[in-house]
Amino acid sequence: MNAGYLSLILLCITLILFASGWKELYIRSISHKGMLLFFVSWLIGSRVNVTIQHIHVQLVYVVVLTIAFSILYVTQGFIHKLHLLSIGLLIGSLHFLFQQLLEMDPILIIRNSEWQTALLIAVVAVVVQRNAWEQIAAISIGYLIGDMYQAGIHKVDGFHQLGMATFQDQWWLSIFTARTITIVVQAAYSGCRTVVRSWLDRKGGS
Repeated sequence: MNAGYLSLILLCITLILFASGWKELYIRSISHKGMLLFFVSWLIGSRVNVTIQHIHVQLVYVVVLTIAFSILYVTQGFIHKLHLLSIGLLIGSLHFLFQQLLEMDPILIIRNSEWQTALLIAVVAVVVQRNAWEQIAAISIGYLIGDMYQAGIHKVDGFHQLGMATFQDQWWLSIFTARTITIVVQAAYSGCRTVVRSWLDRKGGS
């Protein structure tokens, strides 16, 4: 599959899920206008890029930057903001590390190095953060930083490139996977707790 198609597929799946009533599970407290603005901005940003000296920037990069710092801005408390930034820096460093390890030792690649990195990042994000908005912000900050690292050491046709198709695929795959895993884990935890409580109630009543 060519780079860029995965992000469009996941975007369409997300739209269908949100239209089917899954929005409150995946991302709570977002208006329909805000959701529409995001999807429209993404579709436009994925088709438009600007060149600043020797840097190509796909406008999707700016969209993700806006999302990350909007969430960071509304996060309460300086320490909480700093914690979120530190998680983003950790994810960005791990993103760069995973990419470099897979490039140096292809034997570690199961199928697709970019997708494998995105899935690993999703697992890390679930472990360190489970709040929906903060999880999205941490992953976004991580990808913004990781993409800068990658662009800094790899030039394409003499240009540093930010927010290109691979970045879009990885961001979507990490966000979608992290939110799905979080929902499944929370549902499993809630179900187990209900079963245990029911069992304890029965033992107590017997």
